Amino acid sequence: TELLRERLLQAVGPARAALLDPAYGVDRATHTGEPYPGSAERLLHAYESAVAGGLPAGMASNAWAVSPSRSTTGAPLLASDPHIEARIPSLFHATHVSGGSFDAIGADVAGIPGVVIGHNQRLAWGLTAGLADIADCFVETVDPQNPARYRTPNGWEQASERIEEIKVRGEAARTEVVLETRHGPVIQPATPGTDRAIALRATTLEDGDIVTPFLGMLRARTPEDFETVLDGWHGATFGFVYAHVDGTIGHRLAGDVPVREPGEGLLPSDGATSPGRSPVRRPEELPGGINPPEGFAITANNAAGGNGDLGEEWCEPWRAERIATLLRATEQHDVGSFEAIQTDRRSEALLQLRDLLLAASEGVEPGIIEILRDWDGRLAPDSAGGALVSQAYRDVARRLVQRLAGGSSNLLTRESSTNISSMSSFDYRMQGWLLDQLTAPRAPAFRDAAERDRALRGAIVRAVDELTEDQGADPRQWEWGRVHTLRYAHSLESVPLLRGAYSRGPYPGGGDVNTIWQSSYPTLRRGESVQVTPAYRQVIDLADFDRSRFQLSTGSSGIPGHPRYDDCIDEYRAGVSR
Repeated sequence: TELLRERLLQAVGPARAALLDPAYGVDRATHTGEPYPGSAERLLHAYESAVAGGLPAGMASNAWAVSPSRSTTGAPLLASDPHIEARIPSLFHATHVSGGSFDAIGADVAGIPGVVIGHNQRLAWGLTAGLADIADCFVETVDPQNPARYRTPNGWEQASERIEEIKVRGEAARTEVVLETRHGPVIQPATPGTDRAIALRATTLEDGDIVTPFLGMLRARTPEDFETVLDGWHGATFGFVYAHVDGTIGHRLAGDVPVREPGEGLLPSDGATSPGRSPVRRPEELPGGINPPEGFAITANNAAGGNGDLGEEWCEPWRAERIATLLRATEQHDVGSFEAIQTDRRSEALLQLRDLLLAASEGVEPGIIEILRDWDGRLAPDSAGGALVSQAYRDVARRLVQRLAGGSSNLLTRESSTNISSMSSFDYRMQGWLLDQLTAPRAPAFRDAAERDRALRGAIVRAVDELTEDQGADPRQWEWGRVHTLRYAHSLESVPLLRGAYSRGPYPGGGDVNTIWQSSYPTLRRGESVQVTPAYRQVIDLADFDRSRFQLSTGSSGIPGHPRYDDCIDEYRAGVSR
């Protein structure tokens, strides 16, 4: 994202770049309930500082828990559903680890010891991607005659070299020379005759023991044990939610986050003047809490809260806010109500957009207005209203980005992207930004409310035309799931003879990036299928672990043809657990 921001800044300038980069609202939901202030100011300051100082030349999830007072069982309940790339075999597998000091059940990941999310005999836990900024890019000034030499505040230094051998079946092994500066490995070497290289400092690449924390979670007997385990969590940040049989619930952001000044790290830094790697924040400096006053703890990739500068890559808090609304709507919960929350597909953001579309719908065909008015906000696979509003959203968002970014809009739409994923962090942060521009129309997005209304009417017309072309002239037969398809692709998808045998789908999809039952797709690119969706769901009842429920997205086996390869797909799509 830092390199993307740099390219955006160079293309459109600091003010327009800050406008296009969605800031986290000071009044929006956080893990701790504390505001996360200054997001917009930090982004603008970072862009302006990059210009003033001279530019150096050249995944989502939900987890929540309720305390005994909000549970019908008199003990905590915990839910967790990690969201990852839709694929088969899935990343997660159901497992029971038992022996010696271990007795834990939940989901594991191949290559990682123990249970990633689940429960032992005393304590349950779930996690989400923390999304704190743990990586910084540094633009190193290198010697064009000797690219292994780079400039520092103290003069030239020699980068270290590491030879990595890559074995290729049927061919000779390939060797790769990896240069490493004082900031980290060089991920974009200087091209011949130039003096600009990109080095990456990421705490995930630094020394740190992750095995001990994983095994420590399995052995934890008390909330204090679990907190101590999280103190030793290194590398990537995760938002943990946990619950104990004694009634304690808690949440915690854990991981290694570099200490930064406000706005620092949002754009690449000049390696020649950098003081070097900054220390990481102490565990007690990261947000967390035990037994929140309202009786529940939620993390859904939203901002963690507090005054610490932890980054600006948070997902919008729509999911966290919807979970909180549903938790408050029922005085006491059980396993069934938690499962219903996990499969909720209501989009508050698109309901707000629907109201704006209706207000600007003068001259639109009455049958289309009726579909808009009747839509209940659920992005169910068979929803006509969901299809219409979602397509109008994509249209108005795309056109507004093109208007504001001009010829550089492809940086956000990723139309020329060669990355594995065609999504960027902007896809996760766009709905609130768009609603802000539409609700209070102002330059440079719109000259006035009349121009805003014309844009909304045009979006309705174009959405109707697209759906008519793809699904027929009867709008009552339109379905969101026919636009928004889900396919579980195997890693051998590119081999024509194996594609049909190993992959599964497509299936009609529902939801979107900001529904609790998430199914993310590249918003600004037409014809893209679901890319990220829950891969595993669990609801744990700490009054009786045998009442707990789970579900995988595909199956627990990775062997095509095995009865457990894809036996969960139909139940998963129906929202049924085991």
